[in-house]
Amino acid sequence: MNSKETKMLESQSKHLTEYSGESLCFDKNEFLKANFSVDEFLHKNRNVSSLELLRDNLGLYLKRLRASMIDLINEDYADFVSLSANLVGLDQSIAGIQTPLDHFRNEILSIQTLIDANIADIQQKLATKRQLRALKRNLQSLKKVYETIKKLENLFAKQLSGSTPKVVDLERAALELVQLKFNAKFCTEYLDDQQNAIISKLETCLHEKLRSLFGETVRTSNSTCSEPLERCLRIYITLDATALAEKMFKEDFVAPYMSDIISEHMLQKTPQGLAGIYSKILNFISLHMTDLLRLTQYTDKVRGFNFVVESFWSDVEMRLGTHMCSIFAPGNSEVFYAKYKCTRDFLNKIEELLASPENILGFRQHKQTKSFQARWNLPVYFQICFQEIAGDFEAILEPIFSKDILNTKADEISFQLKPFTKAHRAINRCWSDGVYLPEVFPKFFKLHIQILLRLSHWIEDVLKISLQPNWPYPEVKKMTFLVALYMDIQRLVLQLNGEQIQLVLKNLPTQIQEQQQQLNLLRDTVEKTFTDIKETLTKHLFIIEQVLVDTLVNECGRENVRQVNDLPRLYRKTNRDVPTRCSSYVEQILKPLKTFHDNQLSNLGEKVIKSILQSVLNKLTKDYSDVVNNVLTSVQKTEESLRRLKNLKSGASGNTLASASSLNYPIMSDDDKIRLQLRVDVSAWMEELSKLGFMPNDIEKLLDLNDMVEESIKVK
Repeated sequence: MNSKETKMLESQSKHLTEYSGESLCFDKNEFLKANFSVDEFLHKNRNVSSLELLRDNLGLYLKRLRASMIDLINEDYADFVSLSANLVGLDQSIAGIQTPLDHFRNEILSIQTLIDANIADIQQKLATKRQLRALKRNLQSLKKVYETIKKLENLFAKQLSGSTPKVVDLERAALELVQLKFNAKFCTEYLDDQQNAIISKLETCLHEKLRSLFGETVRTSNSTCSEPLERCLRIYITLDATALAEKMFKEDFVAPYMSDIISEHMLQKTPQGLAGIYSKILNFISLHMTDLLRLTQYTDKVRGFNFVVESFWSDVEMRLGTHMCSIFAPGNSEVFYAKYKCTRDFLNKIEELLASPENILGFRQHKQTKSFQARWNLPVYFQICFQEIAGDFEAILEPIFSKDILNTKADEISFQLKPFTKAHRAINRCWSDGVYLPEVFPKFFKLHIQILLRLSHWIEDVLKISLQPNWPYPEVKKMTFLVALYMDIQRLVLQLNGEQIQLVLKNLPTQIQEQQQQLNLLRDTVEKTFTDIKETLTKHLFIIEQVLVDTLVNECGRENVRQVNDLPRLYRKTNRDVPTRCSSYVEQILKPLKTFHDNQLSNLGEKVIKSILQSVLNKLTKDYSDVVNNVLTSVQKTEESLRRLKNLKSGASGNTLASASSLNYPIMSDDDKIRLQLRVDVSAWMEELSKLGFMPNDIEKLLDLNDMVEESIKVK
């Protein structure tokens, strides 16, 4: 750092130090910002202080800046003076070099103009040269055209004049024709109509000779001698006329053969029907196309031909759509399926002939293949199947309930209720041979889901009926129907977890199975769909359990629990013996539960049975506990009332009783017998529950009930 820079920094530091004791109401660094705005500055500082104070501070800051500027000028005055002195005479120096620079610029411009003129002259001469070269080439091509025409005319007049031309002569003629057409492109404007007609005539003659040779080589070719056919095909490649060869084969071989086979008359006449027609069509390949396919499809000897698609399939598709249109009629689903499956097998055999994946893809994307597939009205076929499958299934659901809704024969595979059996058959029919077609997989999968959802809706309807106070179908016991419904839903949920998912995935179209990404995506979609349906069906199970609980509670009869209220009447002033056996209501209440446990344990399983019985016993025990509590309270009140009454009538008697009591004479009152009977009943209740597999802690209020009766005895 030089002495001047050091001096300037010391000056700035001096001024900052001088005014450091005075504070401003704004940040002076804001003035140094590149995007400083007066409006933003005022808006930001309007609430900091009053406008008068802001004005005074700005004035003070201006004085500081002026003082700093003056101090800097005074300190660096010598530098300012030397700067102005150095600029003296600068204008004269600039004027002195201006004239030579202008002269130099003019010289450069003149040279550039000269170069541009030379470039334009050279380009014109090059264009003339190119034009002359093109004319020369055209004249040479015209000369070669005349020479080639003469050669071809001589060749056709001598070597190719017979009915059976030689392959070597046709190869020469093909090469000459290729050369002729190549040269004719450069001299078209110099050829008159007569010469163009001669060229067209020569080309036509060559193709006629080649067509004759091609037909002869196809007929005579075999696996041991196919060289003439191979050379004939190479001639077509030389002429760039592969499409013409395919067309000739189609017209000369395919069309005559197929015209005798593909017709409505032959369809009715053939014993095997459509399958027999397709078999005869495929026989054409083994009869006339074996060597063609070996040369063009299965080896690398000749490339560029596709006789299977452009010749064979092109004619066959046209005739099937024109002369055998009855095969596409979807009136009868079974007949339509048989014809479509037979046709699909026929197309698969054609694809097997194409060998390479590129040719197979080209066959599938061919316009005639798409047109042929569009003739098969698959939506109408599915609609017919839908009406048959869904109609048969819907018939069993209307009306919602019938007296013969239970299956007469039930085994491990079939369901208990006919709607479930019909749904299972309808689903299997969707994917069965004779119905399912991979081309309409989405529609059949949707029908599968619709059947399950319709069955779920039917379950909701019958559950609404079962929730009614009175069961309107005396032909079928409510309990039997609910258990059968529960078992069928359980079995259906198990099928959704495995069997039905595999059934859908097994029938995926081949195109999807070959693409792993689409296969994984579709598998996830199917699994999620079945998971949602399974959750819906599982909710039905919870509702059925609740209905079973309510039904058992009603069968047990809450009025039986109220028989506890009759105990005081049975023992007061009846002189009954001390109770040693439980009351009959205990057996009456628990009998339906025992029957349900014994009859349905094998059907519903121990876990479900225990859950249902536990819910029932929770309700019954609570009611039982409330009634026992009321009886004990009533007994205690009655006992106290009688005691007070006796004490009022005779104090002596009361003293005698007290003396007797103090002597521990065994006295069993009617109230004591009632309490003891309650304890015996509760003990029997707990014992019966233990036989059903329940511990005292498993049932709500059971321990409280037992403690209640035991406490009543102890207190007494």
